[in-house]
Amino acid sequence: MKVCVSRLAIALASIAGALCLAGCDGGTPTVPGACSVNFESATATSSFGDVRLDAMLEATARLNVSAKALDVDVRTACNAIATDLGGMTSMDTEMACNNAVTSIQGVLTANASAMLTVMYVPPICSATASAMVDCVAMCDASFDATATPPTCTGGMLSGTCSATCTGSCTLEGTVECTGGCSGTCQGTCDATIEGTCMGNCTGQCDGTCSAMAADGSCTGSCMGTCRGQCDAMISGSCSGQCSGMCEGSCRATATGMCSGTCSGMCSVEFTAPSCEGGEWDVMADADCEASCKTDASINVECTEPSVAVTFTGMATDRAKLTALLDTLSANLPTILQAHERAVLIGGAAVDLGASLGGAADAAADLGAGAIACASQAVMIQAQAAASVQVSVEASASVSGSASGGT
Repeated sequence: MKVCVSRLAIALASIAGALCLAGCDGGTPTVPGACSVNFESATATSSFGDVRLDAMLEATARLNVSAKALDVDVRTACNAIATDLGGMTSMDTEMACNNAVTSIQGVLTANASAMLTVMYVPPICSATASAMVDCVAMCDASFDATATPPTCTGGMLSGTCSATCTGSCTLEGTVECTGGCSGTCQGTCDATIEGTCMGNCTGQCDGTCSAMAADGSCTGSCMGTCRGQCDAMISGSCSGQCSGMCEGSCRATATGMCSGTCSGMCSVEFTAPSCEGGEWDVMADADCEASCKTDASINVECTEPSVAVTFTGMATDRAKLTALLDTLSANLPTILQAHERAVLIGGAAVDLGASLGGAADAAADLGAGAIACASQAVMIQAQAAASVQVSVEASASVSGSASGGT
């Protein structure tokens, strides 16, 4: 990610130089006029009349708003973790997440004989092909989606498959499930759980346990929340294979008909295809493609991750360790999802900054107001890319600290 942002900085510097009017001093643009585009609004509109420039300016506004929203999500979750563990908060996202990591490590150090285990069903983010196609078609009149359909790069195709699905099948709602459940599992779980166990709970019991091991863990029935293994029916988060009813999203291996969303391969053409975990590439004007990629990445739909947190061994400070389990269960899903979104948006920000030749040329032809907007967009894209990178790295540091147990 750092390398990509460095490339973005070079591209932005080049564009800023191209927009520099007479009177530049030392490479700093002197830009007369005022910009009419509100880059603080996700619904900002640009009406300079050049589709490449207008699309770029509007995409920049949405990128800016999205980057700030990600920043708030990550910072809020990190501050919540730090607060729950008695740490300090900050209005700076990097510092807030550093505080969260310090607080996590402090609890683990104080409970050196215990080992934290964090297991989760990861979030899955998808961008629809129709949105990408419609966006590019509005920007580039020569684009022909039939002759050169978009391709999913860095991910896999998903969508409705009317024939044989090979890969994964995802069902939404309250459905029978034998697979990963992003939501509440009502049945059995072959991995770590966090919820009600109708049999014996092996792990931690936040309540009353009928039988205890020497290290203070539960080995019997749990009247309360079980964090660990359950040998019978459960109601709660399952970090592995859920067999029963899933309230949320169930993702299971498929080789046959899929009545939900198929991810992987379909023996016929997908209906309403999406790109899962990657981005769409099209044969179109580079400026238009970059702007539309940004929009597609911003508008991805992501599933909620299911998180189960437990520990093994002797707890020296059980109250603090329980607080750690609770705050990770509450806030880690937000951090995990924000991380996936930030990675996709960060990649789109790099593409947007590196593909602005036509938009820059158009701005130079359209006069002072357009030049002012293009120059402002260049700076905002750099700021947004830097902010998204902080979200990526900060969220990764917290989830890594929790999952690593050190």
